[in-house]
Amino acid sequence: MQEQAPQWSETEKQIAREALSKAYTRETEALIAEISQKASEITEINDVWSLSDYLNAKRYDIEGKYDYRDSTPIFVLAKLIKERWLHPDELAGLTPDKRAKVAALARM
Repeated sequence: MQEQAPQWSETEKQIAREALSKAYTRETEALIAEISQKASEITEINDVWSLSDYLNAKRYDIEGKYDYRDSTPIFVLAKLIKERWLHPDELAGLTPDKRAKVAALARM
């Protein structure tokens, strides 16, 4: 028998979406700063191709990470906490059970 995914209230969905938005902004702003630095250090064409490869990998990672689906927010939120783009306090308003699951997964 499969365990059913926890139900999310509209308020909890909104909290999760806002948390994802904050984390996305932080991560993309950090990426922009990093790319600006890397671009300023380009001295040859191979540096350009390396930067292009790096950007393609980051785009794939970020687009996949922030693909919000109602069935997976606990995993996404845990990953963002683990990567330090999100702080557990930003999930205030979720049920204690959901916050505990996110915290447990973030420690893995």
